[in-house]
Amino acid sequence: MRNLNLSKVNVVIEPPYTSTSPIRFRRYNILHLDNPREVNLSISPYFYNLDLYTTSTNLIYSQWYFIYGDRYQITFAVFVGDYPYDVAKYRYEKFLELLPMSISAVANGDKSLLEANPSLYEAPVYVRFISSYPQFNKIVPYKFIKDYIDDKVDVSVK
Repeated sequence: MRNLNLSKVNVVIEPPYTSTSPIRFRRYNILHLDNPREVNLSISPYFYNLDLYTTSTNLIYSQWYFIYGDRYQITFAVFVGDYPYDVAKYRYEKFLELLPMSISAVANGDKSLLEANPSLYEAPVYVRFISSYPQFNKIVPYKFIKDYIDDKVDVSVK
């Protein structure tokens, strides 16, 4: 699936992680910039600004989950928040717009990991929406990570 909306991914890989390992506990922090076609992606052993009391953030988080053998799934988490209904609905709809670019940012920004571990291309993608409203609080499948690869995305690794 080519994502024509995403043009650039700025990637920072935090030690001790490398471009090709590890898979387990590899966490992604995704920040959409003022230019919606550009995304900052950090790859690290921790999530930024996230604790047990987090109810809202504009960051999108993601992590690989081990299933068995060489099989994994990748799950994205978005915090719709505990806002008045109209605000929560707006945030949910905004996240729906940003998620294909966010998934594409991970798929393209961490392509070296995928190339070093080809079975990851077949990993299913899930998105966990977290909200106090039941209609926004759900897990939704979003195809496979391979469906978000786009060779036209400019990736800058720092």
